[in-house]
Amino acid sequence: MSYMITPYSWWLAGLMLLSATPLLAQPEYRVHSHNDYLQEVPFWLAYSGGAASIEVDLVLQNDTLYVAHAPQEIDPTVTFSNTYLEELARLAERGQLRPVRLLIDLKTEAYATLDRVVTAITKYPRLTRNDRVTFIISGNRPPPEDYPNYPDFISFDHQNLDDLDRLDFTKVAMISQSFRRYSVWNGYGRMTARDQVRVDSVIRRAQSTGVPFRFWATPDTRTAWASFARLGLDYINTDRPTAARAFLDQLHRNTYVADRPVTPYVPRYEFDASASPRNVILMIGDGNGLAQISAARMANGGQLSLTSINHIGLVSTAAADDPVTDSAAAGTAMATGVKTNNRAIGVDTAGQPLRSIVELLGAHDYRTGIITTDGIAGATPAAFYAHTPERDDSGKILEDLVRSNLSFFISGGQSLEKAVATHFTTTTLDRFEILDRPLAVLNGTDKMPAVAHGRGAFLPESVAKALSVLGKDERPFFLLIEGAQIDNGGHANDISTIITEVLDFDRAVGEALRFADADGETLVIITADHETGGLGIAGGSTAGEVRADFLSADHSGTMVPLFAYGPGARNFTGVFENTEIFHRIVTALGIPK
Repeated sequence: MSYMITPYSWWLAGLMLLSATPLLAQPEYRVHSHNDYLQEVPFWLAYSGGAASIEVDLVLQNDTLYVAHAPQEIDPTVTFSNTYLEELARLAERGQLRPVRLLIDLKTEAYATLDRVVTAITKYPRLTRNDRVTFIISGNRPPPEDYPNYPDFISFDHQNLDDLDRLDFTKVAMISQSFRRYSVWNGYGRMTARDQVRVDSVIRRAQSTGVPFRFWATPDTRTAWASFARLGLDYINTDRPTAARAFLDQLHRNTYVADRPVTPYVPRYEFDASASPRNVILMIGDGNGLAQISAARMANGGQLSLTSINHIGLVSTAAADDPVTDSAAAGTAMATGVKTNNRAIGVDTAGQPLRSIVELLGAHDYRTGIITTDGIAGATPAAFYAHTPERDDSGKILEDLVRSNLSFFISGGQSLEKAVATHFTTTTLDRFEILDRPLAVLNGTDKMPAVAHGRGAFLPESVAKALSVLGKDERPFFLLIEGAQIDNGGHANDISTIITEVLDFDRAVGEALRFADADGETLVIITADHETGGLGIAGGSTAGEVRADFLSADHSGTMVPLFAYGPGARNFTGVFENTEIFHRIVTALGIPK
């Protein structure tokens, strides 16, 4: 029988590839159900939860093997045979037995108890002849020289590291040690560097034999499970096998390691802070809460264009009818300055149309544009030109689009080319040079492709191109830019998508800041419609590694940050409702509402 050893270098190499390639196969993290007999449903809870190793304590009394830690804890109805062997035999008989190890911890005298164990197992020939179940004797064991005296279906858990250089491993199926011999770590934060070296050394020494290794007496937290997986421990000890296995099954997906950092743009801060802005760029990272920004910043060596901005506020995102907003209600609040119900686009809670900032500024001879990695009919961009109580009313949204005063838009949605042709002339980004008529640049059949699926630098390039065109136009402008697919990563609980999309959005932020520095009259506002996924940063390193955890697959009610740069930026600090974004922009521009 062979065993997989997963040293840290292999684990890290696999994770580093994750950031640059499609999701790789989940590494094999194996769980050991410690003190399994104490579970509410012994054996089945661990087995059905995917535990690869299950521990049963046995006490021999009156020639019967009871499942218990000590004689005084015996329940006469719970025996080795009826709780473990019969269940394994039924699975074997039906051909449904998956590979599993049964670690039999003998709590009474070694020889007599082990003889009774052999006798009990022998009554189930389907198990003695089945290589899918491995019986490993732990606890009170005979000395190693007696291991060969037992049948082939019996192997042993060796618990001494001092004799590994002279031990015959033929009958050794596992090596175990108490974690407390090497560290007092409680499973929160991280081990001290000294303890880490000690623990790692023990694991490497044991694994050099080719035999799997486990610790017992380990801390039993998510942080501990992740740390032991990172250390390459063959079997991760836990009293919560189902939870541990579920967590470890997602560990690879929830860990991101940057390939190489993206160089941020550092703004110059040479604008006149007391002046009023002429132009406004409003950037919305869909689902981009503080944790998403923090994760991208950690992955990028502690630097983002976004986080070089000094004027910062916190925005409450609640909808009129729910403390947790959707993109439609949040987009409407920012676009119109009025709270509305979830799913509503550009209308109030009674369904009456609201005037958006695009419509208001368009009436004051502003150029207006939208750039989004979503389709143009997506909830956030639609809130700036459309009016319907239902965000999925695409027919009404498109009717409003072709009646809108938008100067141009850049989005996904090549399938909409004919639908918008009555008002917008479709062009390509490289041919987008002058705003002599309403223009549309379409990339992708519905949404734009994700960064991971080939979008490349299209978003920052679109921002740079649009600002170049707007900068040459004699009219002031309002430009909405949405990084829409950060939200997709939050809904999917996919940290790789979140970070790659935030970093792409941050490159677009850099283009906006670069333009603002060159222009001197442009106010740049960067915020989010809401946070998605309840993202938490559960671990990481200075090497660009981020380990994520998620509260849900939906939006959360957490406030989101706002960053402002340029003339008027100081008016966007503090804690305020998302409706204030509309009102403060209009006030900064000196436009009557």
